[in-house]
Amino acid sequence: MPQPAVPEVPRPRAVPVVGLLVLVEFCSGVLQGGFPILLPDDVSGLHLGAGDVSLALGVEFLVAGVAVPLGSRLGDLYGHRRLLRATVLLTLLGYLLTALAGSLPVLLLARVLSGFLACWLPLEFAIVRDTIGADRGGRAIGLLVGSLTLGSTLGALVVGGLSAAGLGPQPLLRGLAVLPALAMLVAWRWVPESATRAGGRIDWTGAALLSLGLTLVLAALGEAAAEPFTLTLALLAAGGVFLTLFVRQELRGAEPMVDVRMLARRATAPVFALSFLLGCALYGAQGPMLTFEAADPARDGYGLGVTTLGLGLLALPPTLGALFGAVTADRLGRRFGARTVLAGAFGLCTLGYAAIGVAHSQDWQVAVPAAVSGYGAGIGLSLLPALLLRRLPADQTGIGTGIYNTLKSLAGAVAGAAAAAVLDHWLLRAAVPTEGGYVSVWLGCAALCALGVPVALALRGTGPERSATAPQPVGAAAG
Repeated sequence: MPQPAVPEVPRPRAVPVVGLLVLVEFCSGVLQGGFPILLPDDVSGLHLGAGDVSLALGVEFLVAGVAVPLGSRLGDLYGHRRLLRATVLLTLLGYLLTALAGSLPVLLLARVLSGFLACWLPLEFAIVRDTIGADRGGRAIGLLVGSLTLGSTLGALVVGGLSAAGLGPQPLLRGLAVLPALAMLVAWRWVPESATRAGGRIDWTGAALLSLGLTLVLAALGEAAAEPFTLTLALLAAGGVFLTLFVRQELRGAEPMVDVRMLARRATAPVFALSFLLGCALYGAQGPMLTFEAADPARDGYGLGVTTLGLGLLALPPTLGALFGAVTADRLGRRFGARTVLAGAFGLCTLGYAAIGVAHSQDWQVAVPAAVSGYGAGIGLSLLPALLLRRLPADQTGIGTGIYNTLKSLAGAVAGAAAAAVLDHWLLRAAVPTEGGYVSVWLGCAALCALGVPVALALRGTGPERSATAPQPVGAAAG
């Protein structure tokens, strides 16, 4: 049962709280936009191949898949600001270690710590819900997602420009580590603690089963091209066993880490399904897109041959499209209905990825459809969590949005590992994929987005899902 808030706790004002969280999420965006474009530029002299780039990005999603529900549950129990501080600290340590990495295993360990960055947004959603309520949270969520995409755009451009000016990867990585330090200062001094608390304890058994299952599945996908088929099949089977045990544990437990029943609820199931599909498309294409754009056409027969600055410039159209989509999503949803707008957004993503798969020999052939798919993705990233907030009881905000972000992160981990396996399987020469491998990834992303159109059209009423026992959080009616 949720525990009532202490009455004497002062109610925070909405505008300063949202503004502070927008700043924190802007730092998150710069990190997410700036770091990936350094990977093809030979971070720390590691000579990363296309599969290694996807693996380095995918390991973060693997960690996020476990850290997000665990962190969200801890936030519901002990306070979302407290968990925001902890995850910001872990992210800071991850970026500091990334700057010092001298081998691929150390880099992967650093990215494990950096994966806690994914916890920031669901914890911020919970703080927003606690401060201004679900009905007014849509616009605030749009601002958070918009600041994330704006930060991602500026991060890619600034890092790319400084790299082109001759600054090496290590100084740039040390510079990126300043951002979680700034976020830590904001979270420690000015972000208020949430007032609503849930009761219960942590399901550590479920967390262990989920971690083992995901690790085995992603290891099977990541090593599919290098290991015998029988070993890959054995790893997949073992991972499936642990994931089945995890589901069984969550269904039987009185206080599950992940409320798997929430995944099947009529009001929330389509939202979670759309989150998973969008995560597969967004993050599955991220690593391959970077390595394709950096490939030299004269040497490989494909690619755009751009520098690190070029990678930053090519990241501009999709991120600006996502920014525009995020800030207009709430207004479009109110005018035309969430179902129609989301179906259109997934349709735009389908067209964008399919167009890149068909034609990709010129910069504009990549940039224009990427902007189209980015606009659709921005709408989805902003509208889906706002839609979910209106369908959750107040005391399940953290775990509900945590499940949402978990599915998106798990989708990224699975899609990233699958993309790495595809690129490592179809090789032009050692560590260099064929053009067909990239085309397969883009068309696969288009197919996943196409699946999202009928799922979005299946959405029913968008009103909040009420609980007779769930109290409204203090500050829900705050102006």
